[in-house]
Amino acid sequence: MLKVAVGVVKNERGEVLVTKRAHDVPQGGLWEFPGGKLELGEDSKQALRRELLEELNITVLTATRLIQIKHDYSELSVCLDVYIVDSFKGDVCAMEGQPTRWVVTSDLERSSFPVANLTIIEALNLPRYYPIIDDSIGNEQAMLCHLERLIDCGHTLFQLRAKSFSKERYKGLAEEAIKMCKEKGARLFVNAPIEDALEIGAEGVHLTASDMSGIKNKSTLPEGLLFAASCHNQEELQMASDLGVLFAVLSPVCKTQTHVDVEPLGWGEFERLADHAWLPVFALGGLGPEDINQAQSKGAMGVAGIRAF
Repeated sequence: MLKVAVGVVKNERGEVLVTKRAHDVPQGGLWEFPGGKLELGEDSKQALRRELLEELNITVLTATRLIQIKHDYSELSVCLDVYIVDSFKGDVCAMEGQPTRWVVTSDLERSSFPVANLTIIEALNLPRYYPIIDDSIGNEQAMLCHLERLIDCGHTLFQLRAKSFSKERYKGLAEEAIKMCKEKGARLFVNAPIEDALEIGAEGVHLTASDMSGIKNKSTLPEGLLFAASCHNQEELQMASDLGVLFAVLSPVCKTQTHVDVEPLGWGEFERLADHAWLPVFALGGLGPEDINQAQSKGAMGVAGIRAF
């Protein structure tokens, strides 16, 4: 497997830098995020610094992990260690004559990228909030009304969880929620078995730690579904990364009303775990939208919650 370090280089306007591959190489003529393969004795961060200096004449000052992607092309298998580079020194200069341009993240999908890069774009376009529509809210009507209100408030990513519902009752609720989200341009992850998600036409599945432990490897997961995961420790975060999930929820950060006997991670441990995770992480547990700045300062993609939303 070819190991590659990739940098999502951001400027002061929040735009990201993309470069075009030469036409005479595999995946030629497609846009990509800059980087290159690791040389003997290098770790991925060292390779990233060297490649960006050689290719773009910039010196990386800070680089934080975003996601690790493993993908099998017909000609080879690759493992991409992807970093966010939001601080660098120097002016971008295409040292190899490759076309470059700065792009707003929401416009990245308009360009053609290698398949392995598409997950990077998905991760970059994740919102700051991940509300959980839970059966503690009430019955089906109450849950759907709450979902609609949150969509109308501008939220675009949700988890639908109803552990007290029977299988058939949950599927009926999920079908209505999926229909609403599709009509309003939101994305819904169902907290349900994968086979049920496929049956009801879900776009994404939110896996529990128990679900993940029962999956042999990434290749056994069906194509066409996005996956998220609930994690509580470093082992589960690694499991989620190995399975190629798009993002994880790490909890509990603080004390919660529903799990009063569970010792919270605290922000210090959350930051340590998030810093070593090869995927975007949402903070959950006693948090709400007002905690977004602190969460992001500790390495979170954003904040997840039930009651606070």
